[in-house]
Amino acid sequence: MQLIYMFKGLELAPAAVQRIVAQVPESAYDSKRDPERFTFREAIAHLADWEPINIDRLRQGVENPGCTVPGYDEGQRAIDLNYAVLDPKQQAEQFAKDRKATLAYLKTLSDEDWAKVYYHSERGRQTVLEQAIAILGHDMYHLEQFTEYL
Repeated sequence: MQLIYMFKGLELAPAAVQRIVAQVPESAYDSKRDPERFTFREAIAHLADWEPINIDRLRQGVENPGCTVPGYDEGQRAIDLNYAVLDPKQQAEQFAKDRKATLAYLKTLSDEDWAKVYYHSERGRQTVLEQAIAILGHDMYHLEQFTEYL
């Protein structure tokens, strides 16, 4: 299976996040550009928080085909984990570190692994490949958000 550009996108996202974090003034960290979305600070923390969830879903799909993985309330996690006080620079570093682990894992998968199916409690049936693509889409969703702060 040819996944070169998916891997490249997953690899480059943390560097783009770190580059943006370095350009956004601290005075903008807690402002909201859209009332329905996280602040800049919260969104960076969200990416860092979500990376272990993503790799867990991938592993569950590979190791336990047919299993169900839980959905999470992103807004409640932001409150419970106190995203509002976390340092964006540290969170961006954590995101980069965890993404390296995700990529290392993904690069071990066989074509059969990519096709394995599991169930998301909110989104239903999905393959391991679809989850990897969703991670890339999630990155782009937030990268676009971050550019509003530049």
